[in-house]
Amino acid sequence: MIRLALSLIFAAQSVAAGGLMERTVTFGALAYDDVAAPIFVGERHPAVVTNGIEYGLEPEGVQNGWDIVPAIIDIRDQQIIVTYPETVGGTFPAPEFNGYVLDFLTDCVLFNGAGQDLENSTVVLADDAIFVEGSKLYVDMSGLDFGPQTFIVVNLDVADCSLS
Repeated sequence: MIRLALSLIFAAQSVAAGGLMERTVTFGALAYDDVAAPIFVGERHPAVVTNGIEYGLEPEGVQNGWDIVPAIIDIRDQQIIVTYPETVGGTFPAPEFNGYVLDFLTDCVLFNGAGQDLENSTVVLADDAIFVEGSKLYVDMSGLDFGPQTFIVVNLDVADCSLS
């Protein structure tokens, strides 16, 4: 019985090890021309990745003339999907970086790579718009048009990294 319980626990951890489900993540917006002196640093919003939508971003208050563009963020096991509600539309200002930072709270290198799913996205990001640093995923929206029909899908190659 104990072996069966240990096997089930190990199996559950193994399933999660190669994906994002059940991982703790913080999400926020960031804009800068100089990374050492950001123009805007949004609040960090914590969540645990599940089968539901993790974030429904709302304005947070103007900071240096900037605020959050309302967005809907759905994190899946191997994907991030960004959409926008019916009430918003426009063009993102274009400093060096203007976008989203997802920080998965783990001590290991979480991503082997990331890239846009062009087949399922309605806009094309710049070639260098999606990048990872350890367990952080960056998605740069600088200069992009957005609205209720915008879908941005990011495919992730998640490393075999145990849940922390």
